[in-house]
Amino acid sequence: MNPKRDVVYMGKSEKLIDKMPKAVEEIVKTNLQALQSSKASSFSDLPDWTNKVKVTDKPLQGDNLDGTHQLTVKHRDSYRVVYIATYEDCIFVLHCFKKKTEGKSTKDMRTVKERYARLKDDRARGRV
Repeated sequence: MNPKRDVVYMGKSEKLIDKMPKAVEEIVKTNLQALQSSKASSFSDLPDWTNKVKVTDKPLQGDNLDGTHQLTVKHRDSYRVVYIATYEDCIFVLHCFKKKTEGKSTKDMRTVKERYARLKDDRARGRV
C-alpha cells in the first residue's frame, strides 16, 4: 500500500481554495485527497447531480510545464487548480484562480511558470 502523500500549497493557494464556493472547495479537496492516495483524481465521469458541477482534470498543455495538471471545476463560475503530482512524496498545488478571461490568463500563467521553476530548482537542490 502506498503511503499517503503530503499536499504542499505554494503561495496563497490554500487560502484561495478555502475562499471558493463550498461546493467547489469540497470537490477540489476531494480530488487532492484522491491524489494523496495515488488514485485518479478526475471525477469528470461522475457528475455532481446535486450542484450540477462539471469537473475535468487534464494535463496543462504547452509552456514546458511537464507533469502539471489543471483541475477545472465549473460551478456558477469556472475555477482552476494547477498542480503537479509526479513526485512520490508530495503533491504541489502551484496556483489556483477563478477564470475570468477566454484563453490562458497571462498573469495566472506567469504565476504558474514562476512557481514551477522554483519547485524544480528547490527539488534539484534537495530543499523540498
